[in-house]
Amino acid sequence: MPRKLGWKYVGLAVMTASAFTAGATNIAWAGTKGGLYDMKAMINEGHPFAALGQGRAPTTMPPASTMTPIAPPSPTLRYTPPPRPMAQAGSQASSEPYRPFGEARDGGDRWHGGWFDRFYIAVGGGANLPADLDGSTTAGAAYSIEFDTGFVGQGAIGTYLGANFRIEAEAAFRMGDYDQATASGTTVTAPNGDLKIATGMINYFYDVDLGAFKPYLGAGLGVAQIKSTALSIGTLSVVEKDETEFAYQAIIGITYEISRDWSIGVDGRYLGTSDEDVSAGGVTLNLRYNL
Repeated sequence: MPRKLGWKYVGLAVMTASAFTAGATNIAWAGTKGGLYDMKAMINEGHPFAALGQGRAPTTMPPASTMTPIAPPSPTLRYTPPPRPMAQAGSQASSEPYRPFGEARDGGDRWHGGWFDRFYIAVGGGANLPADLDGSTTAGAAYSIEFDTGFVGQGAIGTYLGANFRIEAEAAFRMGDYDQATASGTTVTAPNGDLKIATGMINYFYDVDLGAFKPYLGAGLGVAQIKSTALSIGTLSVVEKDETEFAYQAIIGITYEISRDWSIGVDGRYLGTSDEDVSAGGVTLNLRYNL
């Protein structure tokens, strides 16, 4: 029995020494590694991989590099016409001028593309039909002079205005010989003398597009230089006229377009002046060339 008690005392001593050692260890680590359940120490403990400079106030950072802005291209209002249409294979290139904005303003004129697009020159000639010339002799007696059919020649330069309108400047010359003259019951047949009228006019026309045929109406304003020959009718004398008067005319005609450049036509005209005794009609054949 004494031997068993001895081993009990030895075991008790060993257990006491182990407990003392464990307690000392817990006291040494208390507050650092969770000893005695000190969780605050564990929370505040630094991370083992934290950088040494972590937690310090940031130093001055270098300025960021400045980027150069790229400005967008400035807008433009310039119109870029559509590309010229390509001729199809096997077909000849069109002789028509390229018009990116289309044809005439009204869309109906085949040849002309707009205001002052094409100029033309025209010449014509035909029959002059002067109206009877009435007046008073030097003695105050009334007289009347009839005329033979005379001739008229004219030339003009003009331009197409688009929308079937055109305008031209015209110079013309008319002449008619005396046929017979009557005054106070006396008649003289085929007396020597004539009436000449030279005019400068600005004419304005409207063409009606019927394809190759184009009827037209026109009106003109300008001046007329009038000159008539002095005449004796029996014992009565008619003095000559030499004066410049305001002139106007009305025109109606029709044109046939032979080609893109050439056309031929006929028209009738009435010419009036501010001298109520001087007027004339006429029928002319005209040839026009588009420049």
